[in-house]
Amino acid sequence: MKTLLFVNIRNYKVERMKPIYAAKKLGFKIALMADNDPGLDEGLIDDLILTDTYDMEVSFNAAANYSKSHPIAGVLTWSDKDVELVAKIGSELGLPTISVEAAKRARNKYFMREALSQVPGICPKFRRVQSFDDLEEAFDEIGTPAIFKPVGAAGSKGIFKIEAETDIREIYDVMLASTSPEEDKIYTYYPNEYIYEEYLDGPEVSIDGVVQDNNVYITGVADNLVSADYSLDYMEIFPSEKDDETVGNIKKRTEVAVKELGFNNCAFHLEGRVTADGFKVIEVAGRPAGGFIASHVIEQASGVSYLEFIIKVAVGDSIKDSWPDFDKISKYSVCHYEILADQEGVITDIRGLDDVMEDEDVILIIPVKQIHDEVVLPPTDFESCYLATAIVRGSGYEEVMNKISRMENKLDYRIV
Repeated sequence: MKTLLFVNIRNYKVERMKPIYAAKKLGFKIALMADNDPGLDEGLIDDLILTDTYDMEVSFNAAANYSKSHPIAGVLTWSDKDVELVAKIGSELGLPTISVEAAKRARNKYFMREALSQVPGICPKFRRVQSFDDLEEAFDEIGTPAIFKPVGAAGSKGIFKIEAETDIREIYDVMLASTSPEEDKIYTYYPNEYIYEEYLDGPEVSIDGVVQDNNVYITGVADNLVSADYSLDYMEIFPSEKDDETVGNIKKRTEVAVKELGFNNCAFHLEGRVTADGFKVIEVAGRPAGGFIASHVIEQASGVSYLEFIIKVAVGDSIKDSWPDFDKISKYSVCHYEILADQEGVITDIRGLDDVMEDEDVILIIPVKQIHDEVVLPPTDFESCYLATAIVRGSGYEEVMNKISRMENKLDYRIV
């Protein structure tokens, strides 16, 4: 059996298992490189390589040493943090992965903007920020509303909307505090580097797919909702219900953007907005989408495993003649939905989880917070406000939203 190397896995147990099942179904052994033992059932992972994955050189050496006695057919990661590490492993071991140069553009939002700015009309105005003086100049030059965020973060962390009346000195100090590498190791990549960019007004969408042999394959377009103040992702519904012309234009611009970034032999997840001036890109990740999109949403809608295609690309198996139009064959609208807290405090009671599952179209609901857990809101903490995550199915956008409304009415998180 050939071996796949996974560099870390997703946080949610239900989400992390799907890639493992998909790989096993395709006949692969799995070696997992991780910082800690995830405690999975025996037999799910064939080999565990424990190492500090924040140290790229140490991690690469661990992969190279493992490959001497266990030839690796492909290497994958499921989150932003390890995209550059996967590229290095792929480059040195001769595996089909995103290139080292493209991986840097995927991980550093300023480098990404520099590359995409070569495509007319696809980018907002932007400026690099490495000091408070840079922020002041960007504020004066680009104006407001605007977005101020770290160049190397992930998961909607550290995103601030800047308005004309915003105290940018205060925001800058909060940004420095909330993106400290001591508080969150994700900020050990590109520390104290930020980007200030023109705010894009319009409905947000996300687009997923893979690139193989420089051909871009797109699953379709999903409609997204994000919170107003800190751009926290809380809903994605696939496929989009936008008109065919709009969806077609989004797909064309996505292909142009992915190629301009130099992505190849990898999955991608692009987020953008449909503005009055056309579709514009927010950012593009060089890995599969999280938030249950790659693992559950697309498959539940279409009946076809997107993960299996991601794995085939990672090992160099051609998908040219087998890639389906995921959006066009979808029989359902499927939504990933995050239930967010609207106040801080301690959770004293949770009610209604069993009642929610009475609806067969609530495919799953996972409590993120438990009784006695503390809830802290952004900007102090960008993760603590998530209470539960769910996947909901319906025959269209309106039906899905009605089911979400009923679900939230049944749930009661008491926070004091």
